[in-house]
Amino acid sequence: MTPVFIFSLPRTGSTLLQRILSNHPDVATTAEPWVLLPLIDMKKGDSLSKFSSETSTKAINNFSKKVESGPNYNELLANFVLSLYKGAATNSALYFVDKTPRYYYIIDEIIELFPKAKFIFLFRNPVQVFSSILTTWNNNSFSKLYRNKDDLLLGPVLLSQAYDKYKNISISIDYQELVTNNEACCKKLHDYLGLSGDWQQLVGLNDNTFALDEMGDPTGQYKYKNITCEPLQKWHEIFNNKLRKWYLKKYIKSLGENVARSHHYSITSLLEEIDNIPDSANNSLISDSLGLIYQSLVYKYKLNIMFSSKVRKNKPGYYD
Repeated sequence: MTPVFIFSLPRTGSTLLQRILSNHPDVATTAEPWVLLPLIDMKKGDSLSKFSSETSTKAINNFSKKVESGPNYNELLANFVLSLYKGAATNSALYFVDKTPRYYYIIDEIIELFPKAKFIFLFRNPVQVFSSILTTWNNNSFSKLYRNKDDLLLGPVLLSQAYDKYKNISISIDYQELVTNNEACCKKLHDYLGLSGDWQQLVGLNDNTFALDEMGDPTGQYKYKNITCEPLQKWHEIFNNKLRKWYLKKYIKSLGENVARSHHYSITSLLEEIDNIPDSANNSLISDSLGLIYQSLVYKYKLNIMFSSKVRKNKPGYYD
């Protein structure tokens, strides 16, 4: 079985792409496995836990050096994950699609573990991603946006850098092209993966129940039965007052030209488009201002750790 990894940000259409790929009988998938994040993190020590992640990482790295006979630690880990993919697939599947969005943290490690896998970078205009994150998970409020700080600021940069590094062994798919020129994207995907049969098998959306899993897209998988361009301009309705437009322009500028190039947009044109959005009569400047201040303070002073219910249950200074 060959793993197929979709590298993307949350809210970039990865479920849409997954449903397209799963049209093919040789392709298996589940909503979002997430399995590689903790498995790779246990050797990196990027998180804390009640059992001391720092000590655990030191011990695991020391132990992995002692695995001398037979396959090395990474080979064993890759075989273990492959066995999980096979267990979640049908016996006839030749490919398993893992589209966990926050794999943008560990792209290098995944490619090192699975050098013969297939890698699809999915890019979407950041203003559309921002709008979708704001409405899907934050009730159109800035107050809890600190939870998606990496998704908005770090993720686009890591994706761009990784694609530049691995473009010779991967392909990129642009979300806008996926919904406006779907057949061309389907042919591109079919050819890259080397799927059997005709590329037109991929056209359309698969209604498999994997997409209805708890970890799947909480909106699009239920709302959209067909590929549509409707989501492309929804962000105009969200960034509809002077403060929101100012913040969005600041955000776009902060991402820089490298991100703009890989995500297929022009900073200048996008800033002009933002300026041309009319202000809504339903103006929420005060609540937006308070929300921006609140989420900025929470992120700056890491207050989200203090707010976690798991912190209160565990010893002070430990969380997971």
